[in-house]
Amino acid sequence: MKNFVITISLLCLSIGAFGQEKEQLNLLKADSTWIKEIIEFPIGFAQEIKFEGFEDLRFPEGWSKQDSPMFWSYVWAWSITATKELTENDIERNIQFYFDGLLGIGSGKNAKGEIHQTSALFVKREAGGDTSEYIGKVKTFDTRYSNKPLTFHVLAEQYYCERQKKAVLIFRYSPKTFEDDAWLKLKSITLERHACEN
Repeated sequence: MKNFVITISLLCLSIGAFGQEKEQLNLLKADSTWIKEIIEFPIGFAQEIKFEGFEDLRFPEGWSKQDSPMFWSYVWAWSITATKELTENDIERNIQFYFDGLLGIGSGKNAKGEIHQTSALFVKREAGGDTSEYIGKVKTFDTRYSNKPLTFHVLAEQYYCERQKKAVLIFRYSPKTFEDDAWLKLKSITLERHACEN
């Protein structure tokens, strides 16, 4: 009986510690209406992404519904070990891996025999200090909801910490153009901490 009580106690402590560890992984500030998911690298659906770290994702209400103004609009952040700041090419290649894996496309064929592959283009914009900003466009194929081509407009920021050899990136995605009201909601999500902050 004593061993049973000890085992249950240890199990409860480990579950509590795991919950605290997951809470420490929060990168993004968002209210409780956003769905939260935290994934550690390597990401199961995109093994080609070789980073060490984790991803914090936030999804607004209605993001998966085609008739919603927030359809396919969401925010994610990466906290990764990096010996240098990621270039536009690094970001483009890893985003291609990400969406090809997430949507199960790449060199595969859909039901009509068409081959789809994700393309990504990011352009760096001027920013101050340890911050780099990017504007981008990702073209892919929505195998999950609409079964149609999908173009994401993307705003991204990268914070690089030379001392800790760490980068934190935040990506805001939407099929809506930047003038749409959806972007007001996406821009309301901010980073909890940057690369040099513990």
